[in-house]
Amino acid sequence: MRKGNLVGGLCVVLRMLLRARLIWNLCVAFAVLAIFFRPWACMAQVKLAPYNVAWASQSSGPSGSMPIGNGDIGANVWVDSSGLLQMYISKTDAYSEIGRLLKIGKIAICTSPSILDGATFSQTLDIQTGSVIIKAINAKKQNLTLTIFADANNPAITIIGKANTNITLSIKNAMWRNKLDTLQGGEKRSAYGMMGAPFPLLRERDTILENTHTLIWVHQNKSSIWQNTLDNQNLSKFNEIGKDPLLYQNFGAVVSANEKVSATSKNEFEINITVLKKQTTDILEWKQAALALHKKTNDRPASQRFNAHKNWWAKFWDAHYMIVTSGDSSLQTKKETFAVTQGYQLQRYMNACAGRGGLPIKFNGSIFTVDVDESMGKRNLTGYDADFRDWGANYWFQNTRLPYYSMLYSGDFAMIKPLFKMYTDALPLAKYRTQKYFKHEGAYFPETMTPWGTYTNDNYGWDRKKLADGVSENMYIRYLWEGSLELSKLMIDYFEFTNDKNSFIKEHLPFIKETILFYNAHYKKDSTNHIRIEPAQALESYFEGVINPLPEIAGLTTVLEKITAYKNIIDDPGFINIAQALFTQLPSLPTRTIEGKNALAAGYNLGPRTNVEKPELYAIFPYRLRGVGKPKIEEAITAWNHKANNDYSGWQQDPIFASYLGLTEEAKKMVVHNFTTKHSGSRFPAFWGPNYDWVPDQDHGSVNMRALQNMLVQSEINQTQWLTAWPKNWNLDFKIHIQNKKIIKGKYTAQKGLSIIQALNNTHF
Repeated sequence: MRKGNLVGGLCVVLRMLLRARLIWNLCVAFAVLAIFFRPWACMAQVKLAPYNVAWASQSSGPSGSMPIGNGDIGANVWVDSSGLLQMYISKTDAYSEIGRLLKIGKIAICTSPSILDGATFSQTLDIQTGSVIIKAINAKKQNLTLTIFADANNPAITIIGKANTNITLSIKNAMWRNKLDTLQGGEKRSAYGMMGAPFPLLRERDTILENTHTLIWVHQNKSSIWQNTLDNQNLSKFNEIGKDPLLYQNFGAVVSANEKVSATSKNEFEINITVLKKQTTDILEWKQAALALHKKTNDRPASQRFNAHKNWWAKFWDAHYMIVTSGDSSLQTKKETFAVTQGYQLQRYMNACAGRGGLPIKFNGSIFTVDVDESMGKRNLTGYDADFRDWGANYWFQNTRLPYYSMLYSGDFAMIKPLFKMYTDALPLAKYRTQKYFKHEGAYFPETMTPWGTYTNDNYGWDRKKLADGVSENMYIRYLWEGSLELSKLMIDYFEFTNDKNSFIKEHLPFIKETILFYNAHYKKDSTNHIRIEPAQALESYFEGVINPLPEIAGLTTVLEKITAYKNIIDDPGFINIAQALFTQLPSLPTRTIEGKNALAAGYNLGPRTNVEKPELYAIFPYRLRGVGKPKIEEAITAWNHKANNDYSGWQQDPIFASYLGLTEEAKKMVVHNFTTKHSGSRFPAFWGPNYDWVPDQDHGSVNMRALQNMLVQSEINQTQWLTAWPKNWNLDFKIHIQNKKIIKGKYTAQKGLSIIQALNNTHF
């Protein structure tokens, strides 16, 4: 294990100066120091081409698709064996009247002459430019190249075509929501949250507004479950404060083709797809706005937009990278380091495709779900369309959070904001609910939540006769409110990485404050004047009679410590007093004795285990109270060695736990395994899953991103530790963000160890 920091790196350079006896050596050493302090030294773009995904044949169906996205809209792109180019178009917040996350639609494109069915064929995802390039040559030597991108700067998907012959296009709206019907059987799982409703779950039809030279279609929510949900949860009068987010929400697309880009380019064409979501009772008003947006976007030549798009991706990839290569001559090491690097880049790419939208990334499929086939292997769900995702469109905090932890070290701060926004937007409802149910101040959020902040109805329960307000029918989430503390910690992490004081004070502190006020008011003190969190549960793993679950105690300890640390910038003396008093009333982290040794425990009075989480390890991550460089690491190691299960795929966080405990071989094994384990039925290598959830599983790759980062560096205020769990035979080129707006560029090799090349101040977040 090797530790270091910037000061240590500078000391190495200074020792070089002291030992240097030649003027030349002095000059070189001073040059190294200059690099340390140069704000933005010129640097070459990291080369990602080796990690592109390339296929040499057409695909059999949508499970053979490649993903593209601009952060809010995206598409699954594939060419079938007949040469038909097909695309599922999607958007992060296209929510239906019953709260399903729908596709915008599907288009199918064929060319005359037929070229894409040629024996010479390639389809490549160029992650460096965020685009898919398709090339084909048919038996007549006619060739066609397509460049497809979801414009990083506009709500548009564009296809640029170039051929050596004249091309005629046929574009079809392959709409499947063409009649009103109801969800039946297992398909209701895609409306999780409304299962068991005392009324039919409708699948409303789309409306075609134009289907000739320009394709225009829209889905309008003519009804909404919002008020019904408020009524079911005894929150009816919140309609005087909030606004229905679903009713008359319209989302759809405009598709047009330009088969003659210029007078001199008869063999070039463009296809432009513009996506719009707008809330209005008048579909024609939506159409007018969509056409105006389509025209505004396409008035600028596609080639110019593509250049601007590539610039966005160039900045994205230059902001952060981790390129792992073999440090020895073994074929096995070369294979595993390639797989780890490719998996890391592809998951970050997937996060970027859906991370700047109206709502957070969906853990169970993101925006890239496809038709269900037998390879999904879950609950006999075969045959459902691409709108289906197991566990539905609502948000489980424990799953939703995981893609966002890697974004701190990668510097993808803008992509964290949709997560924060969903919860801060729901804060008025959470405060209203707390006062209504419990008659005290503060706010809490259930584990399973609609995008607007209510419980999911089927978890809360449709028959409320025997249940008090605030008591959910589903015992797995009945008292699972810990997510508010964890999100508060993530908001504090965001502040410490960015130094964005304005967002912290104006946007995030109100959420943190209401969370602490809830815990202060909701729980009684025991005979020793310590808070007693009861009734409670330890995540979903123990929910019968638990007292003082570790995640809550660790979360309160961490958040309250930070509130005290930042009391000088928090202009609220009354709240500071409450926080400091509550901190003194916290009990110690729960422990138990195992083979004569102290070990972290999930809580007290646990009862039977009911799920496969590891709440006893939350003191390691996310709350960072135990681990390398922390007190009582032995308690954490003992708990790790006696954990109830050894699962580490999907949303299991074992790779992260191992990295924080300095367990190099364990972390390495898990990261390699997970980055080489994808969904067998999908062609794209980063379509992981289904694991516990669905395909593509966004927790699986994101957990391993954060684990790889923390194998290299663990950053906190006034403490940055390097190489706590880094394999000696893995070389590394990296550029990574740490706390206090620092960006570190460096290398690691087995021969030379760690070399910090640049320490930069980040001026953007």
